[in-house]
Amino acid sequence: MSTKLNGTRSSPAGSRVPTNLLPMAIRYEAARAGVFEQQGNFVRANDCLRLKRHYERRAMEECVSPEPQNTNV
Repeated sequence: MSTKLNGTRSSPAGSRVPTNLLPMAIRYEAARAGVFEQQGNFVRANDCLRLKRHYERRAMEECVSPEPQNTNV
């Protein structure tokens, strides 16, 4: 496991992923949800989708998008 991850087992769900890895975590949880749905394990799929939504909210709150560049000079 990566040494960039913080926290312990008792850390709240979704709090271990650093901000710079949120986009990768969102894609990963979406892929896991798809696999679990195909296997018929809908409880785990819903857990993955819940975690994905949590990461998406964190990304909106924490990530600063670059300012749009004005090309009309």
